[in-house]
This record gives sequence, structure tokens and C-alpha cells, in this order.
Amino acid sequence: MNLPHTMRLFLSLSLVLAACGGEPDLTELACPVVSGADAGDLPALKAQKCNVSGSMGAKNWYRLAATLPGSTNVVQVELWPERGAFRGGPVRAGTFQITGDDLDFATCGVCLRAMGDKGGATQREYFATAGTVEVTAVGTTEGAPFAATIVEASFAEVDGDHTEVAGGCSVDLERAKISGVVMILGGGGGGGGGGGSGPGGCQTTVGD
Repeated sequence: MNLPHTMRLFLSLSLVLAACGGEPDLTELACPVVSGADAGDLPALKAQKCNVSGSMGAKNWYRLAATLPGSTNVVQVELWPERGAFRGGPVRAGTFQITGDDLDFATCGVCLRAMGDKGGATQREYFATAGTVEVTAVGTTEGAPFAATIVEASFAEVDGDHTEVAGGCSVDLERAKISGVVMILGGGGGGGGGGGSGPGGCQTTVGD
């Protein structure tokens, strides 16, 4: 049976994630990079404007997440002011390469994250090691457009401290455009370096 290219991609991704989460054997378990196709234009699972913790609403961060087609895999873009690509200023539209401070969860302004098999027994969290994020709209008011396109991104598996897992899984995503409208929430996490959210605020996990 000949499957569409995008369906083959996500079936392959699921198989890789399942392999990484299975019982080890006597040989070293390999998690090869999966070359990803264009995931197309995706509706936002989350499109939120959030308060930066301690700023009393004077500073805002944003998150935009979507579920990849035919899977339980979630990709998420986070935009944090005065960090990484936005050092010295607020979040704005533009094209940003994932490099320098944006490669580190503790310092990223443009943070590109993913969760494989979200909620499943083989769930794995990922953080970008390369790629480009094109933020085409990032509205500041309720209901304003919020859209970003992920291009040629690579991800590495990370642990609960957001440290790359030695010998862990890795995945690629050629392209995905996520579009939604802004929902304004209170609270906020502790910046790109993590932290919890306030009551009714934005979560700092992927896709929740």
C-alpha cells in the first residue's frame, strides 16, 4: 500500500519514538534521525499571551502549539522578551534562526520545543538544535492573529532538566505553519528557564 509522504513521515516518527521507549536488548538501542516532510498548515492547539513572572503584566511571553497530523506529537514555539533573539526588547514578528542563546532552554527568546507521543508510554520531550522560525503575526490583543512557520528544524531528546539525553532520540521537521488567534492568560512561568504558572496562567510544558 502506497501511503502519502506526510503519513509515512508520522508513522515513521511514531515507530522511532516507540523504539526509543521499548525494553532494551543486548545491543545498543539506536534512535536514527527521521527526515521529516512538510507538515502543512496546522490549526493552533494553543495560542496564548502570558505574563512574565514578576512583571505584573508589564512583560509578556507567547506560546503557539499544534498537534502534527495523524499523531500525538506536539510542536511548540515560545517567544520570550529580552532573551535570545529578543535580547533588549519585546517579542516581535520576524525571521529567527535557532542559534546562540536560542539553543539553550535557560536563555532562549525563540524556544522551539516538541513532545513525541504526548501522554503515551513512550512520551519523549525534545528541544531544537537547529532550524528557523518565521513569526508572521504576534498580536497583543485578545483574538488577534498569531502565526509562525517552523522551517528545517532538528530536535534532540531532553530530560526533565531540559538537558540533552546522551544517545537519546532525535527528529527532524521540514516545515510546519501554525496559525491561531491570541488568548490572553494571567500568571506566567519563570522565563525560558522554566518555572510553574500562576493560577489560570500559561503552562510552561508542551501543549498543555
